[in-house]
Parts: sequence; structure tokens; C-alpha cells
Amino acid sequence: MPIKNQLCWKVWGIMQQGQDYNTENSPEFSEKKYKLLGFLIILFALLIRLFDLGERVLHHDESVHASFTLKLLESGQYKYDPAYHGPFLFHSTAVVFHFLGINDATARLIPVFFGVAAILLLFLLKKELGERGVLWSAFLLSFSPSMVYFSRFFRNDLIIVFCTLATVIGGIRYLENLHSSKRYSYLILAASPLAIAVSSKENAYLVILMFGAYALIYSLYGFYSDWKKENLSLKRTFILKISAVSPFIPEILISGILFVFIVMLFYTSLFRTPETLYSIVERAFSHWMEMHRIERIGGPFYYYIPILLVYESPILIFGAAGIVHFLRKKGKNASFFLFVSYWAVSSLLLYSYLQEKVPWLVVHIVLPFGILAGAYLGDFFSGIPGRRQKNLLETENTSFGTDKPPVSGIKHSRAYILITGILALTLIISLAQCFSVNFYRSMEPDELMTYSQTSPDIRELMEKIEGFNLGPETLRISVVDPESLYWPLPWYLRDYEKAAYYTEPPTKKEYDAIIVPSTYRMYDLISEEKYSSYNFSLRPGKEFTLYYKKELEKNIIDREKEIL
Repeated sequence: MPIKNQLCWKVWGIMQQGQDYNTENSPEFSEKKYKLLGFLIILFALLIRLFDLGERVLHHDESVHASFTLKLLESGQYKYDPAYHGPFLFHSTAVVFHFLGINDATARLIPVFFGVAAILLLFLLKKELGERGVLWSAFLLSFSPSMVYFSRFFRNDLIIVFCTLATVIGGIRYLENLHSSKRYSYLILAASPLAIAVSSKENAYLVILMFGAYALIYSLYGFYSDWKKENLSLKRTFILKISAVSPFIPEILISGILFVFIVMLFYTSLFRTPETLYSIVERAFSHWMEMHRIERIGGPFYYYIPILLVYESPILIFGAAGIVHFLRKKGKNASFFLFVSYWAVSSLLLYSYLQEKVPWLVVHIVLPFGILAGAYLGDFFSGIPGRRQKNLLETENTSFGTDKPPVSGIKHSRAYILITGILALTLIISLAQCFSVNFYRSMEPDELMTYSQTSPDIRELMEKIEGFNLGPETLRISVVDPESLYWPLPWYLRDYEKAAYYTEPPTKKEYDAIIVPSTYRMYDLISEEKYSSYNFSLRPGKEFTLYYKKELEKNIIDREKEIL
């Protein structure tokens, strides 16, 4: 072979060796530094989720969940309604209300807890992601605008995020320890959070569908490969597979019983209300298939792409790069990254297909993309432009017998600078978006994240009502809306014992105060001389007016004069 060709092949081999790095840590990355950085990331994630937690007015859905929780706490009553999702959120928050009090901030503590716990779970994937990959994934998800926003939002989605990741980790570790007694604890780790997910929200069934489809395809592929390799009959191969699996069937059945027990524990409200597993599943599927069919909250197939681009650019870009990188790489964790790539792509496609398009569902797409992005960045910066890059350049220089930097080294440096630049830019944008949407524009209707968010006018409305001379025990206040979409008013008026809710103004002509849509001509029914009015926005497209007796306002003025 000509010398020129030999040199070319040698350089090509060195380049491939340089590119075929894995997620193991380089020696200079100490355990102490790893733990310190991990602690700082978790602390940052916790603080950013807790800071000013009750400042944003409760969203329509949040207020419904909070009111249901309060009813459960006070009367012990709960009945499953798939429109408001599963019971776990209500029962767990009822405990928080009991011990920490009832307000907007305590209502959001369960999502905060599960949002931070999901990041903690990533540290159990050190074997697959490497220390750098774990830290990068945790870092990206710690200030992911959507993850932070919906960790501060009284909905079930961050519970599902945590449970999905816990189930994945439990399943992986169970398969790794099939011939060890450790597998039992990992099987519990897989079954229990999956049961909590089913007890939290109906998209847990989508998780089961996605993961079940992958397990089926992977099993069929393994069966086919073994059949071809062993050159046995189909029947014989099938018998061998069954005999290999049969020793594990009893423990899988027991974990299934545990799964059903946890599900029924919550859906029956600690076995106090009658429910069957069939009725739970049937109602869930019937309701949400109908919502999909009628496209109640429909949107285009690409609905989540703008949200990902605007808020989650580093996770989207480097997560997509991670899919390509790890599918090409064929390293020792290839099967893990094949699964996570499938998880990311199938989540994006499935939620894009379903005609229930709401911003909070984006967190289920962000999670696997965030894992892939962190793993890719951990891989990319594992020694670049340090030891690995230095060794690569030195080896290439020796091969060419020159001190000049080779062309491939220049290309590596340019690629490093380009990727680092893209990363820095997208991180700055994402961090700015995180603080903006969570602390400055959290109630702005033109934010893609704030779907039908309650107006901050509610705070001023409550200040006005609380300033009336009549207190919560005596103030007669009527709330009217033909569509019964007056939430979150029932939550904020929860202490007003004589508050009542109607679809049209009651025939009674005397009110202390009445709240009606702004289009109502209330002065045709009440005296303008006796009642004042106050206009406010409930949420985008829902304008209301508070009519109240002028004497209540006079009492406020008199009381202010007394204070002065």
C-alpha cells in the first residue's frame, strides 16, 4: 500500500479512536467535586422552585384541584372524575394542608417536591450517563423553563415525570440484577411509582403504552435473533424462552398485585368508597378518547415545537444531537440510549398527535430529551479541549512528523468552538426565559407557557372584598356565570360562608355584592344610586364586574380615616 494511503488510514483510525469516547469520567474529575456540584444543582433547583411560590394567582385548574383537596380534607369525600384526573394529588396535598396550612403556596408544594425529586433520580443513572452526563442532565432540567414553571403549578404532571423516570430506573436495574437478590427492591421501584402515576393522571396509560410497545418489539427482535442464531425450530425456541422467563413470573405477579393495591388504595380514598379497577380504566379511556375525538383543546401537530424552541432550545438541540450521536456510537450503553431515544421521539410524536394540546404536557417530552442532552454534553466535554484533545493532536503530529497542527485538529477545535458557542447562547436564552416566565411574566397571556392563566386582577378584587365592613361570616356575595367558568373565585372566596354560585342572577334584588360577566346590564335590576361597580379580568376573554353596596365602600373610607 502506498505510504500516502497508509498515513491517511492511520489518521482516520486515530480520529475514530478520538471520537469513540464513552461516558466514563476522566481521572481528574474527583468524587468530592461530583458530589459538591450535584448538591449545588439540587439546591438551586429547590430554591428556584420555592422562591415566591404563592405569588402567581392560581390557574383555573389549580383552583379546582385545590377546592377538591379542601373538600377531601374537611369531609373525607372523594369520587373519581377523569376530567380532573386521579386521586393521588388530592390525597397528598390534603396532608400538606393539614400540617402546613391552606394557601396558594402550600397547594403547590407536592409538584415542587416531585419536580426536585425527579432531578435527584438522575443521579441513579450514573452508570449509564457518567458523572458528567448526570450533572449536565440535572443542570439542564434544574432551570428548564417548563420544568420549573410546572413544578410551581398545582397539577399532576411533575408527579408523572418523577414516576416515569423512577419506573425506567427500576426496570433497568431489575434487568441488570436478574440473578441477584437486589432485583426484588428494583422491581418494587418499578411497580410502585407506575401505580402512583396511574393514580395521578391518565397519561400514565400512554407511558405504559410507549414502554410496553418498546418491550414487545425488543423481545420479538431478541426472539428472532436467537432463533436464527441457534438454528432451532420456532416451537423449540419458544419453549426455551418460556423456560428462561418462568422462574421470574411469581415475583412479577406479586409486583402486579402491589401495583393494583396502590392504585385501588387511592381511587377508593383509602378503601372508603366503592370502585373497581375496570370502572376506573373504562372511565379514563372513555372520557379522554372522547376529548381527543371532539378536539376539545385541539391544535396543530407541531404545537409543542414552538414551545420547545422558545423555552427549551439547549435541551431540544443537544437532545436531538444526542439521539444521532448515541445511535452512531455503539458504546457499551447502546441499548440504554436506544431506549431513551425511542422514548424521546415517541413522546414527541404521541403528544403531537393527541388532540389535547396544552403547555404542561411538554414536560413529558422535555424529560427524555433532557437526559439525552445531558449525556451528549457530558460525552462531548469529557476531556475536550483538555487531555483527550491534547493527546489526539500530539498523536497526529507524531504521525505526520511535524509541529504544525494537522487539518483534523483544526476541524476538532472549530467544532468545539462552534458547539460551545451554541451551548452558551442557548443556555443564556433558556435561563433568561426561565426567570422571565416564572417570576416576571408568569401571568402574561401572550406567553406560550401561560395557557388561560388567571389575571392578577384577582388579587386586587380580593383586597377590595376583604376591605368591606362585612366579614366572611356575614357578607352575602353571589357569583354568576352561564358557563359556570367562574374559577378560581370559589377558591379565593372559600372562607365566605354565604358565597353562592349561579348560572344567572338570582331573582332576589338585594345583594351585598354580586359578580357577573361585564356584558350583563345589572343596573336594569339594581339601583345605580345604591351600588358601585368594579371591573376586573378573570382571565383572557373573561371580563367580570363586581357590584357592591356603596355603604360597604363608605365603611372602608371611614375605617381608613380612623386608622389615620
